[in-house]
Amino acid sequence: MKDAIYIPAYSDGLMTFLENDDKHIREVYQPDYDKKKSFRIYNEDFDSYYNRKDFEAAHYMLVSAGVQYKRDDLRSKINADKATVFIDSGGYQLAQQTVNYKIYTDKIALEWSEKNGDIFPILDRPTFSLGMMRDGKPVSPYKDYQECLDLSVNSAKYYHENRTNSKCAILNVLQGRKISEIQNWYKHISKYKFEGWGLGGTRGNLGRIVPAMLFLIEHGEFAREECKWFHVFGVTSNESMVYFQYLQMLLNKYDIDVQITYDSTAWNRGCVYGNYMLRPKYVTSSGMESMSWSSNFDYKKMAKDFKLPCSCPVCSDIKDVYGFFNYYEMKENKETKKVEETIVFKKYNTTIGFHNLYLQLDYLENVQRVLDCGIPEVYQEFFPKKIADNLLFLDRVFENPKKNWEGELNVRFLDTHIKNEMKSKKDDGGEGGIQNGLGL
Repeated sequence: MKDAIYIPAYSDGLMTFLENDDKHIREVYQPDYDKKKSFRIYNEDFDSYYNRKDFEAAHYMLVSAGVQYKRDDLRSKINADKATVFIDSGGYQLAQQTVNYKIYTDKIALEWSEKNGDIFPILDRPTFSLGMMRDGKPVSPYKDYQECLDLSVNSAKYYHENRTNSKCAILNVLQGRKISEIQNWYKHISKYKFEGWGLGGTRGNLGRIVPAMLFLIEHGEFAREECKWFHVFGVTSNESMVYFQYLQMLLNKYDIDVQITYDSTAWNRGCVYGNYMLRPKYVTSSGMESMSWSSNFDYKKMAKDFKLPCSCPVCSDIKDVYGFFNYYEMKENKETKKVEETIVFKKYNTTIGFHNLYLQLDYLENVQRVLDCGIPEVYQEFFPKKIADNLLFLDRVFENPKKNWEGELNVRFLDTHIKNEMKSKKDDGGEGGIQNGLGL
């Protein structure tokens, strides 16, 4: 029986980090570690802090072609030959205009994805940024929904006609700001058949995800022999992990042979702000407690024998926490214009994310165990009442999939989705995360 697969999204900063050989990483980033194990958790040949033997998800990784396409043969450079590499197409970067649409084309995206990935979507043009403004100018390079759709259909056609690597799985993509747009999108793009479907622009909102799944089921997409994948892009909350695992259980129950996957940058995105996950909170929807190690703290006051409040493999190996935090470089003060000793979170930003990921995967593993129990009363004890009730609601949805559930789905999930969006922006220190740096 399948479990939903969480795919950790790796940022541009981590790609730069992992392009170094392990000797360099040990010398520059791990002088305070004891065993100095590898951070290549995705390759079982490396003696890493944890890997697929601990968590199946550690074998997977997502990288964005829109950020990485100038790095030729990235997979080889980071020793990811033993990993399952999911390539995001770069549509997000196009929609944000962080990559030039005149330069970054379907041809470049397809060729780079085939060379470096195992699973990847077409180069869709997302609709989420339509109407958004930045510094008085439109965020999106596209004028409207129809232009996004037309360009995406053209991309599907190009990928269908020009793919060369038969070992890769390609996903068609659904986009839309509301269900009617998603359904219309399908009408035009579905003539191009691939090995699965991706769903963008939801940020984990079940009020959009479940109707899209039901729509694909109703139209026979999940019954196609070659259709093996259903991926949800950019999931932001731990609460969503619970629902995705349960949705996979429902697909298993009804003999729908499709693998649900989803990705998130949460584990490494917040590190640039000092985010440090503490412990799972199974009885609350947030799923994880966290704290912030600020670069403004005076770490010279830290006790020399201080230990991080975590027993994960990464934190347990930091033998000198004082040295780990007290890392300084000579830099110019932007206000005084004087060169002075300045604390730098270089080691923290590049390594502590693997602590965060370990806690997330441990949380997910325990969630899967509880759901496998199959007893609703146990769900009520383990999860918040709202989540437990929603799981039973999803049972009813799949028992009667042709009923119009959109209204009730929005009532149950949209409010939570909006709150998570607001919290995500607050935690990120801005409007939904950063591009490049340590965020994807």
